[in-house]
Amino acid sequence: MEGLEDPKRSDVRLRLPCEIVTEQLLPLMRKALVVELVSNRGVSQLQAAKIVGVTQPAVSSYLHSQPRTNKELKGSTKVKELAKSLTEDWMGGRLSETDAIRRVCELCIEMRSNGPICTIHHSNYEELPVNCEVCLEDLSRSKKRSREDWEIIESVRQSIRIIESCRELASLIPEIGMNITYAKPTATGIENVAGIPGRIHPIGGYPRSSRPSEFGGSSHVARATLTMMSFQPLLRSAMSLRYDQDAIEILSEKGLVVSQFDRKDEPPEVRNMDGMTIPWGIRRAYPATKDPPTVIFDLGGIGKEPMIFLFGTNPVEVALIAVDIARSRHNRRR
Repeated sequence: MEGLEDPKRSDVRLRLPCEIVTEQLLPLMRKALVVELVSNRGVSQLQAAKIVGVTQPAVSSYLHSQPRTNKELKGSTKVKELAKSLTEDWMGGRLSETDAIRRVCELCIEMRSNGPICTIHHSNYEELPVNCEVCLEDLSRSKKRSREDWEIIESVRQSIRIIESCRELASLIPEIGMNITYAKPTATGIENVAGIPGRIHPIGGYPRSSRPSEFGGSSHVARATLTMMSFQPLLRSAMSLRYDQDAIEILSEKGLVVSQFDRKDEPPEVRNMDGMTIPWGIRRAYPATKDPPTVIFDLGGIGKEPMIFLFGTNPVEVALIAVDIARSRHNRRR
């Protein structure tokens, strides 16, 4: 408990720029809008309340009182200018909710970027560097990261729907289950690769996913994906299929480059280390063909199931190829 009494630690205070926005900028913006709507445009207090998103008593309060605001914000003309332009566009039927939100947020970001909000926040944190943009960096990076993650997970989800709609694909599910993955562009470990925990298994004659896709949801196929990306960074998706000679022939006939590796050539140091066989096999099979392979298979070994790995740029593309192969194989066998 001694660390709690450390004076250096007790000096740490957490006051975010967002608090200044909530406590000062938003009330100032609401007041400016209310004044512009009611006092300058003759809009009723009830209608102004609906537009601004507050109650009618709050509108009355904004008209007859001044929000507690630092002089840096109070002296800015940008809030009144925005309130006037928003009101004009609303009166002219040119304002949408999306546009209104965008313009208010743009003003907020501008005031965070060496503007009044930045000045107010910096006065409480003298240790922050001059021209600090920590909050702006965090906003942009978080949005980009969250969007990228969502798109990856969503793409795997879409591929699962394609897979689960194909009855013929159930017969190409390995005994250990099928998985499909999608890696982040900068993935370095399986935690950066989206897959399906518990894999896909045949249920009622159709492929069925055990659980929703998530990052770290695959180990076996994720390692194959990461290894392939070390050769071809754009091939960020992979799918495991049960080994089938007809499937291999159809893949070749459709123009996919097929390669293979033999577990008999696996050195003891690889064989005895868990999780190393697939990366070793992919690295061995990749240079074995004239053109880069997008299909790599092995015939298995003692206690090791034969497997086909199908690679592509995204899981939807890979799933569609797998469905096409499964249906072609089914038609061939009829």
